[in-house]
Amino acid sequence: MHVVKIDLKNNKVVVRPDSPTDLYVLSNIISPNDQVIAKSSRRVRRAGSEGRSGDESQRITMVIGIQAEDWAFQDSTISNRLRVKGKIFQGPEQHVAIGSYHTLNLEISQTITILKSEWTQYYLQLLKEAEEASKKPKICLIAIDTTDACVAILDNYAVQIVAQEKSHISRKQSKEKTRSNQINQFFETISGILRRKIVLETPNIIIGGPGFIKERFALFLKDKFVKEELNIVVAGSLSGGNRVGISELLKSETIDKIAADFRIFAERRIIDEFLVRLNQGSKSISYGFSAINRIAETGAVESLILNDSLLHGNEGVNSELIQELLKKIDRNRGRIIIISTNSENGQQVKTFGGLIALLRYSIDWN
Repeated sequence: MHVVKIDLKNNKVVVRPDSPTDLYVLSNIISPNDQVIAKSSRRVRRAGSEGRSGDESQRITMVIGIQAEDWAFQDSTISNRLRVKGKIFQGPEQHVAIGSYHTLNLEISQTITILKSEWTQYYLQLLKEAEEASKKPKICLIAIDTTDACVAILDNYAVQIVAQEKSHISRKQSKEKTRSNQINQFFETISGILRRKIVLETPNIIIGGPGFIKERFALFLKDKFVKEELNIVVAGSLSGGNRVGISELLKSETIDKIAADFRIFAERRIIDEFLVRLNQGSKSISYGFSAINRIAETGAVESLILNDSLLHGNEGVNSELIQELLKKIDRNRGRIIIISTNSENGQQVKTFGGLIALLRYSIDWN
């Protein structure tokens, strides 16, 4: 994330997202009634034309400002964009009707202005973290065995599965030459994925898997990518070359040493601490909106993890009430971490109402 300008006197921030992750961060920063200004395009009728014929209209690029009512981050292999819908409050009046609805499709490298009624410390911290995160190198994770392989890329916020491949390697009883050729063909397939989707993103690769295939694949890559100077690390044994293997790799000592300061692992540490205290019957935790909202008044919330779906009012709690909760915790210098509901961590937090909290001290409401 490139933060172009912060003007707190006018409650205005100008940013330029550099990655899909930055767009996701912005989806957590934009709130109801925020004003969002960016370039957009609208189809307008040519001067002097009548009717609705497509030949009588043209698409024009212009700067439009809307008051946000709904927004969603769209992450796909085709495109990554943040769609923000709301009423127009600013734009060329000859082409737009003030008060009509419009959707901004915010994309990577686009300059975006956001105006809030108040930029709390929490939102400013999100911007700072996103800016610092862009300086942290991404890490490619590979779980591989003789039946399949899974390739993922890890950044400060999340792990994304890039590809999953099945092998056609014969059983160990097959002829050694045949089996060796099949292994090399499988390695070629995976290296092709790395060349197309990974090497331009990061030179850092961690490989794990059962048996010795991970070491053999590491040697193959070093010979295959001599000019790229890949930084390849072989991790411990995994149960397989699939998504489960990637999950195991994320919990390995190798990752702890290399990416301990990534935010995704801070999430995990808070969740693990919450579960430990829960099993101990500790009163220094809380979960669910009603309980945490009541405790937030006391200033006792030290750390809060919140699923992003709550920001949109999708879990039965008004989004404006969620924003008020965040302000309370922020005023009392509590740490706030918003995570994807669809992530593994998010699904675990969802079982507790979508938000959990570690408290500074025990509270007994009985």
